[in-house]
Amino acid sequence: MAGLGLLLGGGGSVGIAWENGVLAGLVDAIGFEPAKSRIIIGTSAGSSVGADMALGRDPHDALELDRDPSNPRRKLPTPDLEKGAFADIIALMLSSKGGDSETVAKIAKLAIEADTALSEDQFVDMFKKTVGTDEWPDVDFRPTSATCSTGKPKFWTADDGIPLSRAVASSCAIPGYFPTVSHAGEHYMDGSRGPLYHAAITKDLALDAALFIGPKVAIGRVAQMTIEDMEAIADTGVRTHTILGSERLDALRLNLMDYSKRPDAFECGMADGADHAAKVKELLG
Repeated sequence: MAGLGLLLGGGGSVGIAWENGVLAGLVDAIGFEPAKSRIIIGTSAGSSVGADMALGRDPHDALELDRDPSNPRRKLPTPDLEKGAFADIIALMLSSKGGDSETVAKIAKLAIEADTALSEDQFVDMFKKTVGTDEWPDVDFRPTSATCSTGKPKFWTADDGIPLSRAVASSCAIPGYFPTVSHAGEHYMDGSRGPLYHAAITKDLALDAALFIGPKVAIGRVAQMTIEDMEAIADTGVRTHTILGSERLDALRLNLMDYSKRPDAFECGMADGADHAAKVKELLG
């Protein structure tokens, strides 16, 4: 799979479980080896999953981690999506202008000023525990985030001098719910990465195939942008496949930050991975 681009989308706490489930289903069905990808690009939830995969971890282990009472993510409050600063920020993000750099900068200002349950140090420390290392993997791993001062995307690499756990935290820093994450005088958050960003990152890598995994219940209006992104990659001659989740996941009607739903989401992911296994095997050639 040296020529594969593994692209992992956002999806909150539940999305992490579902994506791990999909990968576990693919491992069981076709012996899929994520760590042998040419590049792994992770966005928000996908950056957490991507870090584990790039480090060679077994996606099945995520289910046991979810059941571990010492896992710091179990203690996070479920956000109120109906009212308050977080709800206001989400409304801006989902608006028709939610991806504009000006709107992203406005969201960033609200995010920096927001009163969050965790401090920045506490938030980053959580990722130090779950990522488990600040050493970047040998695999080309790119966690993505947004720059608060400009609204422009940031695609982290091992050459940026940022600890791995901090880069992943910046990708998962949902504005208004989690604190923004600082590095070298700038703040970063989970914000718009702009159109066709996977295509932009991978255009010079001479990939043979690209696989996108991300729950459509999370990406909402971004779903069409994701489809266009994958089409742009395909237009360069790269084979592509997209896994967005089945009706099983839709039926759960999830608050994506509800940690208690992660075991159910993992099982949905396992089934979705098995359903797509033949297509992924064909994709890999």
